[in-house]
Amino acid sequence: MKTKKKYTLLLINPRQEKKHFAQQVEFCNLMGKKSLLTPLALPTVAALTPDNYEIAIIDEEIQEIPLDTLPDIVGITTLAHTIKRVYEIADMFRARGVTVVLGGSYASYMPEEGLEHADSIVIGEAEDIWAACLRDFESGRMKETYRAKKFTPFRKSPLPRWDLVETSSIVSLGVQVSRGCPYKCEFCLVNKLQGNAMRYRDMDDVIEEIKALPKKNIFFVDDNLTVNKQYMRRFLERIKPLNISWTCQASIDVGNDEEMLKDMAEAGCMYILVGFESVNEQCLTETHKKQNRIENYEGAIARIHRAGIQIIGAFIVGFDHDTLDEFDNIYEFSVKANLPLAMINILGVAPGTDIYERLKKEKRIYADLKDGSIGMFSPIRYMNMSHTEMFDRYLATLEKMYSFKTVGEKARKLFGQGRFTIAFTGEDPGAWFKFAVTLKVLGSYRFSPDRYKRQMFVDMFRLFRKKKIAPDKFFVFMLTMEGFSRYVRRMKKNAAILRAEVAANDRGAWEKTSK
Repeated sequence: MKTKKKYTLLLINPRQEKKHFAQQVEFCNLMGKKSLLTPLALPTVAALTPDNYEIAIIDEEIQEIPLDTLPDIVGITTLAHTIKRVYEIADMFRARGVTVVLGGSYASYMPEEGLEHADSIVIGEAEDIWAACLRDFESGRMKETYRAKKFTPFRKSPLPRWDLVETSSIVSLGVQVSRGCPYKCEFCLVNKLQGNAMRYRDMDDVIEEIKALPKKNIFFVDDNLTVNKQYMRRFLERIKPLNISWTCQASIDVGNDEEMLKDMAEAGCMYILVGFESVNEQCLTETHKKQNRIENYEGAIARIHRAGIQIIGAFIVGFDHDTLDEFDNIYEFSVKANLPLAMINILGVAPGTDIYERLKKEKRIYADLKDGSIGMFSPIRYMNMSHTEMFDRYLATLEKMYSFKTVGEKARKLFGQGRFTIAFTGEDPGAWFKFAVTLKVLGSYRFSPDRYKRQMFVDMFRLFRKKKIAPDKFFVFMLTMEGFSRYVRRMKKNAAILRAEVAANDRGAWEKTSK
C-alpha cells in the first residue's frame, strides 16, 4: 500500500487590532488568561483534515505566528473586524511561496476580494468541501473557490482538535449544539451563513464531545441554544451529571420559562447572553427583531436572575431611528432592570447581511471594510449621528455605566436576594490560583482611593459572609467589574488619540449632510 505524502498545515485566527470591551481582555489577564475563547472553527477544521497532515493552530490573541518554519499550506479564518490583519498574514505567507486558503464569514461573501490575497477561498460550511480542497492542493489543481452546495446535516461533528490549542491560556472552550436561526434580523449574518432551519446534532454526539473536553468551562456558541424547548429539556437532563459550568446565547423569551431556567441553573448555566439590541421600539421594528418585546424585558430579566443566572445584555446603537439619547436610554434601562453586565455596541455591517446590502444601495458605505477599519466603527454613515459624536457619548456612557457607584448599587440589589449561592461546577482551579485571585480582589478594591469601590467591596463581602453569594461567584464578579473599569480607564487614557482617528474618518450624519 502506497504511503501518502505528508504535508504541514497551519490554521490561524488573526488578532483584532482594536479590542472591544466585550472581549474582556483585562478580566482575562486578571484571571491569568489571555483570551476568553478561541474560535471553534479552527479545531473543527483540524479534525476534518486527513491524517497525512501535520497541523498547528495559532490563535494570535494568545500566541505569535512562528516565522522560523514554513508550512505547506495556511488556512485563515476571516471576520469583518479582523480582515485587515487577515490580508497582512496572507500576503506575508504568499510572498514566501506558501499556499493560502481563506474561510469564514467575510471571505464567504467577499471571495473576489479575498482572491487578491489568497490562492483559494472556502465558501460556507467546511464539512463537505475542505477535504476536496486539500486533495486538489496535493495534486496541484487547486480551484479558486470551493462552495458548499447545501448546508451539512450537522447530525454528527468530529471531536475538535483542542489538543492543538493552548487551552491553558483561554477561559472557555466552544461547543456547538445546533446551527441555524429562525429569525431574520437585518444586521445579523447567522441566518445567511447557516440558514433559517434549525439543524441539531445527535445528543449522544454532543455529550461525547463535552466529556472529551480538556476544560469544563464551556461557551455554547449556538446563536440561540434554547429555541427548541423540547430538545433543550432533554439536553439539560443529559448534561446535569457532567459537572460543567457554561454560558450560552438565547432570546429573551427564555425568561418566560421558569422551570427551564431552574434546570439550566442546576445543569451549570452561569450566564445567558441576550441580544436586547435596543430599548427603542422603532429600532426593533426597523431591524426586524420581531421576537423582542420591550414591555417583557424587565419581567424576563427578573426571572432569569431569580434562577441564579446572570445576564449579559447586548445592546446596539446606530440604527436609523437612534439618536445620541439612545446611549442614556440604555444606561437608564440597565439601572432600572438591574443589569450589571450591559454591553453597548456600535452598529457595524458585515458583507452578506441585509443591512450591508441596504446601506450599500443607499450609498452610505463610503469605504471598503478592509480599508475603512477605524476600530469600533464601520465606514458607514449613520442616519442621525456622526462618528465623533457617537464616540464621545459612547465613552461617557461606559464611564458612567461601569463607575463603581453604579455597579455597586446594581450588585447590592442583584446579589442581596441570595439567589447566586450555587458554586460554579467544573474543575477546581487549585489553592494557589484562589490565593492569587484573593490578593487581586483585595488589592483592587479594599485599598482603592475610590470610596464607591471600597464600599462595593464592603457590601459584597458582607453578602459573601452571610452566604448570599457563592465564593467563586463573588470573586469572578469582582474581577469582571475590575476588568471593565480598567478597560474604561485605558480608553480614557487614549481618548485623544482614538477620537482623532475617528474624526479623521468621520463623514458626518447622513440625514444632516444629505438634505
